[in-house]
Amino acid sequence: MKLQLINSWFRTIGALQVRHRWTILLSLALLTFISAAGLGRVSMESSNSGWFDKNDAIEIATEEFEERFGNNETIGVLVEAKDVFDPEVLSMIRDLGNELLERVPYADDITSLTELEISLGTEEGLEVINPIGDTIPTNPQELEEIRKLVLSRQAVVNKLVSNDASETWISLSLREFPEEEEWKASGLDPLYETGEIAIDIVTDPRWQSDAYTIKAAGMPYTETEERAFMAEEAALRVGSGFGVMIILLILFLRSMRGVLVPIFTTAAGIIVVFGCMGWLNIGVESLLMTLPLLLGMALSVGYSIHLVNAFKRNLAISGDRKDAVISAVEKTGWPILFTVFTTMGSMLSFAIIGIAPIRWLGLSCAAVVLTVFVYVFTLIPILMSFGKNRPGDEINETGKAGKTEAIFCALGEWVLLRRRGVLVLFILAALIALPGIFRINVNVDGFEFMGMKVPYIQRVYSIATSKLGSYLTYNISFKFDEPDAIKDPDILRRFETVLDSVGDFELTKKSTGIPKIFSILDIVKEMNQTLNEDNPAFYLIPDGRDMIAQLLFLYEISGGTKTYKWVDEEYSLLRAQVEVSRFDSSEISHELQQIEALGKELMPEAELAVVGSAVRFAAMNDKIVIGELKSFLAALVIIAILLALVFASLSTGLIGLIPNITPVLTIGGVMGYFGFQLDMMTMIIMPMLLGIAVDDTIHFINQIKYEFEISGDYSQAITKAFAGIGKTLAMTTVILSFSFGAYAFSSVQAMRNVGILAPLGLTAALVADYLMTPVLIYITKPFGREATRLPVPMERSKKELALSKGD
Repeated sequence: MKLQLINSWFRTIGALQVRHRWTILLSLALLTFISAAGLGRVSMESSNSGWFDKNDAIEIATEEFEERFGNNETIGVLVEAKDVFDPEVLSMIRDLGNELLERVPYADDITSLTELEISLGTEEGLEVINPIGDTIPTNPQELEEIRKLVLSRQAVVNKLVSNDASETWISLSLREFPEEEEWKASGLDPLYETGEIAIDIVTDPRWQSDAYTIKAAGMPYTETEERAFMAEEAALRVGSGFGVMIILLILFLRSMRGVLVPIFTTAAGIIVVFGCMGWLNIGVESLLMTLPLLLGMALSVGYSIHLVNAFKRNLAISGDRKDAVISAVEKTGWPILFTVFTTMGSMLSFAIIGIAPIRWLGLSCAAVVLTVFVYVFTLIPILMSFGKNRPGDEINETGKAGKTEAIFCALGEWVLLRRRGVLVLFILAALIALPGIFRINVNVDGFEFMGMKVPYIQRVYSIATSKLGSYLTYNISFKFDEPDAIKDPDILRRFETVLDSVGDFELTKKSTGIPKIFSILDIVKEMNQTLNEDNPAFYLIPDGRDMIAQLLFLYEISGGTKTYKWVDEEYSLLRAQVEVSRFDSSEISHELQQIEALGKELMPEAELAVVGSAVRFAAMNDKIVIGELKSFLAALVIIAILLALVFASLSTGLIGLIPNITPVLTIGGVMGYFGFQLDMMTMIIMPMLLGIAVDDTIHFINQIKYEFEISGDYSQAITKAFAGIGKTLAMTTVILSFSFGAYAFSSVQAMRNVGILAPLGLTAALVADYLMTPVLIYITKPFGREATRLPVPMERSKKELALSKGD
């Protein structure tokens, strides 16, 4: 279809906009008002369960585990002191533990130095005691006896208290959280509800002392901190990017209306989309909601600049504001609408991932794209139509008097003259970048992802690198068909072999070589040692089934309370808790595979399950990276198909992909050569960048085709396209690059990476648009053969010539 015919349709639309401008403005105001009223009904969602389907194996295993043992998440507090057996330290430990147990929602049990269970042989037989007692002792001799007793227990030393008594660990276990349907009415995820109260308790100034320091970690605690920190950081980065955008819009457009409309349309787009979600009872993902805002801001700038520059160009020619508005809509309407289709297609590719929050992100971004287009494409022409007319200006061959247009026209001529060199240059650049892509590390290290400039990460890192502190946990369980199967010494020994191997894993927390793994084995072996005159040589699993049954029975009747924390009531389910020093998605995935192999080899008759925060994070990372790769490839295919269909040329579709593959090659090469991780943040941003970068390509190809339909000459069409919109492409890229560049100053490493890579990708796309797109069009001639050159008819006016070269 001829672009001149399509443009005539948009000229009609522009005329209708000007004719009915007051009606349209009132309609938009009403839409905005109604949508704003829906914002009060918006429910913020931040549930981690949305990342997994109910039928996912990890969800099924987690539900089964929590039905029996309660929550698989814990809150841990590291206590550091010169001597943790100091009465002041012990008093704090008990008081803090009691307050956590009393105030934290879903609190179940506290394990600490003051709540120990240690078995002792007595004249009557055996007793399980708390060595600290009900009252904190102050007598030095009594405290020294307690110290010796505690540090003599292998199940405790370097697991709950360090062998030099400088550190101890407080662990709060939790009950199972209710189902999402139950807590959703309150609007607060139990994970964050628990974390908020725990943070309030631990950070209370009354725990400050020169005698000790306390540092907390654990999923509920750190995830709550992360949510608050990231919300503030994201708002700061988006706000600073918005500020940069406004400053550059003022410098480039020098039009108050051209500056205010992008600001308003970004806000209105978010209000309409989120307000409609409120009316439709669709929850908003709180951790992802800034991304639609960022995309809306970027596209609002791009659409506005194309319209405003086209308007200013036509106003300089005709001097008539209404005619200039109509001409701007005529020349820019179709390419802008086409970019809306391609960007929405790119965003909708998120839907194929199968992760609810990412699917929400794709749908909300697509809705923001459409809404921003409606507001920009309506408000810019209407607002620009108000005001006084002015005399038209004389124009030169490039379409408007001015050095900038002449420079871009010369750039077009330079590119065509050196087209072979341009091709060779890009081929060499691609060959250099490709090896770097294969060096990218697809991994998420929790500390590297956030970076050590984040205050709470600094604390968590100090915990993870301490003697006893850990970052995350996971649970290993074996389920047997036969009741009392766990009382079989052979099964317990095989279980011990599995845990010994897990203890050697890189990520398993170790203190002086002792892994922090807790299970029923601690109870069985300590009881066996106690019954054998407390001889450490008997800290092992006894030989007979009857002996194991007797030990467990004696433990319970002697006051022990921890048995069913590690086994079920039928003694057919074994559980071990493994503490992790740090999160590394690649390594944890490797270790989980080893556990699965160990389970098949050593426990073939049992059903293995591994659940916990570390496992969820690893599975989540794998789903996101793999899903986003599929999404990105789908976006490329969608864009190529749309380009080919609209321009009725497969070669044009492929040509349009080149500038958009270029930023991928550039970013991928830089990431590989300079050690950037391919993480969740990078993978989510990439399809968004693709959707933004393709806009300039479409405008450029459309302008070249339009000029070709007029002149029938590829060389002339390309140079006129450079003169017509070359400056506009540069302006949008500069503004967006600096806006994204605001992220480079974030304290979060993943955001800093975006602030570096996004401007790099956008600049690479612009360079490819300027160099590769015109060269490939000139070589392949996708719009048909060139026409026989004829002299331009004398009756064709300068104004008519100028309009043929406008935006």
